[in-house]
Amino acid sequence: MNIATLVGLVLGLGILIGSAYTSSGGDLMRFIDIPGVCIVLGGTFAATFICYPLKNVIGVFGTFLQAMQADELPVVNYINSVVKLAKTATQKGQIQLEKELTQIDNFFLQGAIQMLVDGYSKDEINSILDTRIENIYEQQMNGVEILKQMAGFCPGFGIIGTLIGLINMLSAMGTDMSALGGAMAVALLTTLYGVFFANIFFVPFAVKVEGRLKERITLMKVIRDGILFIKDKTPSSIVQDKLKAYTAPDNWTSIKEGEGEG
Repeated sequence: MNIATLVGLVLGLGILIGSAYTSSGGDLMRFIDIPGVCIVLGGTFAATFICYPLKNVIGVFGTFLQAMQADELPVVNYINSVVKLAKTATQKGQIQLEKELTQIDNFFLQGAIQMLVDGYSKDEINSILDTRIENIYEQQMNGVEILKQMAGFCPGFGIIGTLIGLINMLSAMGTDMSALGGAMAVALLTTLYGVFFANIFFVPFAVKVEGRLKERITLMKVIRDGILFIKDKTPSSIVQDKLKAYTAPDNWTSIKEGEGEG
């Protein structure tokens, strides 16, 4: 579970619900309109299905789950792991790296080491890893782009719901004038829902997943470069210094030769 995401959701919902409760004198029911929610969310998903393939839209739910997952290990941990592998390869030979596979949880690092052990050329390893990085980025960015598009649809359908409410309100003007205030409030609720869903769910989750994706791509680039250095039989101390470029100078003291996590 990602604590920051959970705290943000609880804090955001808490502030909004608390403000609504206080401003309404404890009557939260005036902020609830089921048809309005259906117009905003139903319309948003309908428009999204028109724009994107079915499997991509369904995959958005997986994108939401990604935002709730724990953060990736810091890049320093992966640099230490690669430096440790470089030291093992220098001292015992690259074939010995096969024994390290069972201790590594990262699928990308596992695949890279396996290619190294299997004797792939440097160009082959570089090409395959670059392709994997590019494909992972494109696949996961699809979810981010869909969330951002849904965030754009929400306010639009909120306005549509408000217009529907206004039409109904104006149609009833000649009958019961005392009900106009309540009807106007209900009409405005769909605009509130549109802005709410866009700015509490769709935009924040899209930004969160995009940031995590950038971190993941950086980690994969560290692994790719490190494996290529090992293929060239680069000494572990040099591998360490070269991979430091992927992290801030403040973190360099945490990079230690021969230490790391799988």
